Amino acid sequence: MIRIPLLKDNHNHLFSYANLSESVSLFDITSKKYATKIITNNASSNKSTFSIFTGWFDSFYTFNNNDFSNLPPLIICNNSLHNYFLNNSAKDLIIKDFPEWIKNFDNQNWIEKNLLSIIEYISSIFEFSAEKLKAFLNDSLSKGVISHSDMFVRNPEIIEFLRNSNLRHFIEIWTDPGFYFALNDKKKEVFKGVKIFTDGAIGTKTAAIDSYKTTSNPILIHSYKDLSETLEKIIQSKTKVAIHAIGDIAIEQTLRIIENFKSCLIEKQVRLEHVQFINKQQALKAKKLGIVLCMQPNFNMDSIIYSDRLPEKYIVANNPFRMLIDEAGFVPGKDLIFGSDGMPTGINEAIRQSLFPPVPSQRLNLEEFIEAYCVNSLEYGFIDLDIDPLKNKIISSVITEFCF
Repeated sequence: MIRIPLLKDNHNHLFSYANLSESVSLFDITSKKYATKIITNNASSNKSTFSIFTGWFDSFYTFNNNDFSNLPPLIICNNSLHNYFLNNSAKDLIIKDFPEWIKNFDNQNWIEKNLLSIIEYISSIFEFSAEKLKAFLNDSLSKGVISHSDMFVRNPEIIEFLRNSNLRHFIEIWTDPGFYFALNDKKKEVFKGVKIFTDGAIGTKTAAIDSYKTTSNPILIHSYKDLSETLEKIIQSKTKVAIHAIGDIAIEQTLRIIENFKSCLIEKQVRLEHVQFINKQQALKAKKLGIVLCMQPNFNMDSIIYSDRLPEKYIVANNPFRMLIDEAGFVPGKDLIFGSDGMPTGINEAIRQSLFPPVPSQRLNLEEFIEAYCVNSLEYGFIDLDIDPLKNKIISSVITEFCF
């Protein structure tokens, strides 16, 4: 038995997932027949009430307009949160409040550029409450997570709640540039920094890589000029910036822009999020620039889940932790940190995918995992791990007397 500290999830969407905790998860469902049964059995009978389902992987099955046509409003969220299925009843309701989404529902470029508004709309279907948040925090604690970074918050009610709550010790929040720069200095102090997107996601085949096996639409969300101007404004404001860049093309665009800024403004101020397909040349450049990488060991599984769309070179290049640590010199806990993106939150997938990944170059040792993912104290509890390397099996037990 090995004892490790609780986790600090450096990339999650705490408040959105707390609100969506009332939804039904399809995360482990690989059969459309079984998924259809779950959806049908859990659909509301109220024609003016949404039923929301999360965790759907379109690599296992997809839906069409004839599916659920007789059911009340359904919103089915792809696990990536970059893609959605709506039945006609849902579209009829949403068009009253968010007509732009329905008008652009088949336009993935528009969706990627307006993703935060879509997530905000869906999560706001369930009202925020402190009680719901604490219940979600306690559920996350039972999965080994004591501290969270929420990468997108712009709900005034949540901001005001955090300003007056001791939960601020366990939660840091980020927001988008437009919202941040409209705030007064007092309210800006609540935020850790600003997050921006440069490309899409593997789940929607919009992450900016040079090729997919199937029909795709890799997207660079910003032109070079627009991204450069946005980053310059954020960096000069001295707030931190987290940049979503999954594909190597998006990573390259971002690094070329950052190279133009003064190095004193970059050090520890800039994080690159996900960087699943970063290559060695890019990694060395990022290291030289003083950039922090925030990555997700649970995304190692994308090499299997998305093997239907990723060419072999990208399957083996996904989350190249050994290259980043052994060759580019990134140091876990200093300029290489981990989070979950809520897919899923907790110790189980994170530790299993770290120690026993599908691709050897993704493998981390336990010390590296602890440094990059754990808090530095046993004050609030700990996790006991029973690791069986012969069977590639890990049993985790979260021990804590703490309660939110």
